[in-house]
Amino acid sequence: MRLRQIALVARELEPVVDDLSAVLGLEVCYRDPGVAEFGLHNALFAIGTSFLEVVSPTREGTTAGRLLERRGGDGGY
Repeated sequence: MRLRQIALVARELEPVVDDLSAVLGLEVCYRDPGVAEFGLHNALFAIGTSFLEVVSPTREGTTAGRLLERRGGDGGY
């Protein structure tokens, strides 16, 4: 089995991006403008041939925002 991507959801994108960059020594490789259609912004990190993605809601009523509310904070998506 090959794991292609791990996705995280966060209330605030940039602090998580900064922490991941500092702790893992990674740089953002891509930000997908297409996720704006779903009320999100994101950052992707390449880890070998896999990706770590962090998404964050930019408006009310998103699936990601509802998940954050249910969980009470950041986590896996």
